[in-house]
Amino acid sequence: MIVIKPHPDIELKLIKAQKRCIGQIFENNNQVLLYSAMPLWIGTEFESVQQAKEKISGITILAPEYDVTKESFVCPVEIQTDDGIIKSCLDFIHKARRHCEEPSDEAIHIADEIFPLPVKIFRLGECNSSKPGVFELSHSKWVKL
Repeated sequence: MIVIKPHPDIELKLIKAQKRCIGQIFENNNQVLLYSAMPLWIGTEFESVQQAKEKISGITILAPEYDVTKESFVCPVEIQTDDGIIKSCLDFIHKARRHCEEPSDEAIHIADEIFPLPVKIFRLGECNSSKPGVFELSHSKWVKL
């Protein structure tokens, strides 16, 4: 799978937003156990790093929302190409245990000032998994839009 890994400056903004969000949700309901999703990268449907590099003309990370099917918070992502907009998502925050309470929708009003977050510098690469829970990025290339 070809993934997009944001520049470290963008990653830092996302990590700070994760911390604020987890703190805010825990403050509203301390029965919800959450942890930050890592690595912060965006999955794509491109077939190669070169194809992705040639086609991507813009990336925008939108505000996090709760995904009931994944039982986690995800940030919808819009990837602009010459052919239109491709929808993807960035895993943002996961629930630690399945039997803990669901976070309420009104609990997440985080960092409205950073979303939508445009991504102008990023790294493209192939995501490989040699073992469960172990991921590595190969054939990576930096891209600046």
